[in-house]
Amino acid sequence: MFFLRYLSFQKLGAVILEHALLITCVLMLQLRTMAVAPQALAFFLCQAFVVAVTFQMFLHLRNGYEFGTKPWEPRFILGLGQAVFLACALLSMIRVVIPDLTLGRERFALTLLIVSVALAIWHLLLRMYFGASARRSKILIMGTGPLARSLATEIIRHREYGLQVCGFVDDDPALVGVSIVNPKVLGVSKDLRRIVSDVGVDEVVVELQDRRGRLPVDELLDLKTRGVRVEEATTLYERVTGKISIENLKPSWMLFGDGFEKSRSVVIVKQIVSFSVSLVLMALFLPLFPLIALLIKLDSPGPVFFRQERIGKDGRVFALWKFRSMRKDAERHTGPVWAKAQDCRVTRVGKYLRRTRLDEFPQLLNVLKGDMSLVGPRPERPNFVEDLSKTIPFYYLRHSVKPGVTGWAQINYGYGNSVEDSVEKLQYDLFYIKNISWALDLLVLLHTIKTVLVRKGS
Repeated sequence: MFFLRYLSFQKLGAVILEHALLITCVLMLQLRTMAVAPQALAFFLCQAFVVAVTFQMFLHLRNGYEFGTKPWEPRFILGLGQAVFLACALLSMIRVVIPDLTLGRERFALTLLIVSVALAIWHLLLRMYFGASARRSKILIMGTGPLARSLATEIIRHREYGLQVCGFVDDDPALVGVSIVNPKVLGVSKDLRRIVSDVGVDEVVVELQDRRGRLPVDELLDLKTRGVRVEEATTLYERVTGKISIENLKPSWMLFGDGFEKSRSVVIVKQIVSFSVSLVLMALFLPLFPLIALLIKLDSPGPVFFRQERIGKDGRVFALWKFRSMRKDAERHTGPVWAKAQDCRVTRVGKYLRRTRLDEFPQLLNVLKGDMSLVGPRPERPNFVEDLSKTIPFYYLRHSVKPGVTGWAQINYGYGNSVEDSVEKLQYDLFYIKNISWALDLLVLLHTIKTVLVRKGS
C-alpha cells in the first residue's frame, strides 16, 4: 500500500494536528462567551472546518508543507505570508457575499488574526522540530558511485525524513578521508564492523556497482543480527525521492521486491473514476470550448484541434487530441522534434492555453474513449518512443499501464525536452507503476490542481 510504505507519517501527523489546532482556535473564539444549543454547535463546527480547510488549501498551494525549509528562509516566510493573506481575503469575500454564514465583524476579524498568528507560530515550531539536531537514523553508505552521491544529497536536502548520512565506505584506500557530498569516506569494506561500532550506525545502505566478490556478506549478516538495518541504495533512494533510479537497476530487484503488481480491482476502479471525473469535467468546461475555438481561429490559420499519434498501453497507437497551440504545419520542414519551454512555434493564444493547461482538455475525450486514464505516464510520440527505447533501459515498462492526462512525473519534474529529461521522467514513471493505487492517483490530482493554479510544472 502506497501510504504505508512511502508516506511520511510525521508530515501527515503534522497536517492533521494543524487541522485540529485551527478548528480548536476558531471554536474557542466562537464559544468563549456563549452557551449554545447542540444544533448551533454543529453549525459553528462547520464554520471552523471551512476556516481550517481554507487556510490549509492555500498553504498547500504555496508549498507550506515542505517542512525541509528552514524558518528563516525567504521562500518559507513569503509562502506563509501569501497563504495567510489569500485565505483571509477569500474568507472575507465569503463573509461579504453570505454574511449569515459567519460571525460578527469584530469577532470575525479577531478569529482571522488569532488563526494567522497561531499558524505562523505552528509552522515556525514545525521547522525548528524537523531541522533540530534531534535523534536521527545514522546512515552508512557502502560505495561512492553516482547513486550513492545522489542518495546522500537527497537525504541532506530532505531533513524531515529524520535521516543522517554519517559517511561512506569504499574499496579504494586512496579515497579514505575524502569528502563525498560533505560526509567523508570513513574506511574500506574490511573495516565495516569497526566503523559501525565507532560511529553508532543504524543502517548500512549498499550501493556497490559490481557486488560479485566485493560484498562483505558475513559482516553484513553479523551486523543485521545485531540490530543494524541493511538496505539496498535503490530502495532507500526510492523512498526518499519518489522515483526509482535506473542506474545499476537490476531486473531481480523488480522481480522479487514489492510492487509492480496491478490488482484487477485497482485497475477497474481507476478506470471507472477516470471516466466519471472526465465526464464531469467535460460538462463543466464545455461552455469554454466555443470561446477557445474562436480565439484560436482569430489568432492564426489552421484547425481548432490538433490530432497526433501517441503510444498507449501495450504499445498500441492512438490519436491524442489537444487544442492547437502551435502554428499550422509547425513541423513541415523539421519533422518530429522536441517541444521547448519557450517554443517559437507556439502561437500567442497557444502560449496562454499551455500556461493554463486548457490545451490539454480535449484529452478528456481520450479518457472517455478508453485510450487514456486521468493519471499515468504521459504518452509519447512513436518516433521518440522508438529512439528512447534503444537508449534508455526499462523504457518499455511505461506502456504496461494506460497513459494519463497528468502523472507523477509531471508534478515532480516539470518540462522535459531531451533524452536526459526523458530518463529523469522515466524514473518517476517507474515509481508510479510500482506503487499504482487510488491513494497515489489522488495525490497526483491534488498536486496537479496546485500546478495549474500556480502555473508551475509541465
